[in-house]
Amino acid sequence: MKDQIVVVTGSNGGIGAAMVEAYLRAGATVIGADRGDEGVDGLAAYYPLDVTEEAGVVSAVADIVATHGRIDALVHAAGVLGETPDPMRTSTAEFERIMSINATGTFTIVRETAQSMLDTGAAGTLLLFSSVAAKEGRRTYLPYNASKIAVLHIMWSMAQILGPSGISVNAITPGPVETNMWTQLADAAGTAVDSAARARAERAAQLPMQRFAQPDEVARAALFLTDPANRYITGVSLDVAGGAHLGMGS
Repeated sequence: MKDQIVVVTGSNGGIGAAMVEAYLRAGATVIGADRGDEGVDGLAAYYPLDVTEEAGVVSAVADIVATHGRIDALVHAAGVLGETPDPMRTSTAEFERIMSINATGTFTIVRETAQSMLDTGAAGTLLLFSSVAAKEGRRTYLPYNASKIAVLHIMWSMAQILGPSGISVNAITPGPVETNMWTQLADAAGTAVDSAARARAERAAQLPMQRFAQPDEVARAALFLTDPANRYITGVSLDVAGGAHLGMGS
């Protein structure tokens, strides 16, 4: 990734920060974007960005291209879980909010980044973040699950549209990762079990690998899929999930 211009959204989060660190180590020029006012260390630039605000996304992408000449890779790690586990207690407003951030926000930044690649002639790559939760029916966090299958459809469509221009589009579908998002989910599950720690252990026991992923393990998969040498790989969703779907755990 040496000399590649890489944009990481959600760059202040657990997975996003691991992405930034991994791409910096690989020699990339890394630009971060997130909802906070300040970014993590080492970034070439940082954009306070809400992906649900179309004008802000359009402006940020245009400014990055004007400053750096192109975008070689978008790593779109921004996303939220939601506040209400029980679908029957989830308000329509909450459903729309999660879909707006995870699905519509993904579409907007992918569209704008893809157009910038077409305009500059960059045979770049777009890496989106879905989830193994997108691939099966679940009883909790329905808006999140629905939004993440929408991400896969965005990826599949864009892979077909952009392939003739040499632009690859892929997705990572993580299982449980040691991040603040899992802490939120585990805390919610703590109402049904003795503690969030027990919920975490029970969740890990469902996986063949018997543990959660570390953020840097997800980052290494991202490096593989965005490596310029691997641009022929497109339209792929890669589970980084410790063997989820091999058994009853996912």
